[in-house]
Amino acid sequence: MKRNLTLGGLLAALSIVAGIACFTLSGCSSVARALNIENPRYSIRDIHPRVDIALPLSASSIDVDFALEVDNPNSVGLRLDQIDFNLFINDTRVLDSVSQQGIRIPANGRGDVRLSTRIGYQNIRSIFTEIADVVRGNRARYEIRGNAYYNTPIGQMKFPVTVYSSR
Repeated sequence: MKRNLTLGGLLAALSIVAGIACFTLSGCSSVARALNIENPRYSIRDIHPRVDIALPLSASSIDVDFALEVDNPNSVGLRLDQIDFNLFINDTRVLDSVSQQGIRIPANGRGDVRLSTRIGYQNIRSIFTEIADVVRGNRARYEIRGNAYYNTPIGQMKFPVTVYSSR
């Protein structure tokens, strides 16, 4: 008799745990559907290239700082953890970079994200024409393509990023 009660209690406990798991899992998917989190919109607000000429020339570089505005159209706040991106100048791919962020973007709000990257000597040589145009005062077209990783109420989400400056 005692064995039947123990087995019955164990089965009852397992049933309760299974029921809670079902409710939790179905609740998470319904929360995800209800939130309908979409990709924020991006725009380049500011660009600051800085040329660092050194001797030997192979030690030279160009540092480029970008200020991106992130417009969050969602009803929940997001935390931008990371952006991995490719930088293009005048449609020429210059480099790949990753930026760790941790920036909070409020619900239905905006946030500024700073990206910094360094273009080394080997890359400078490959885009010499574009750089010469910038030095001469011609305006360059910058483009960032990559992925943004957000921490959301339903876990980490990855969204594509494509943003460019106008000429």
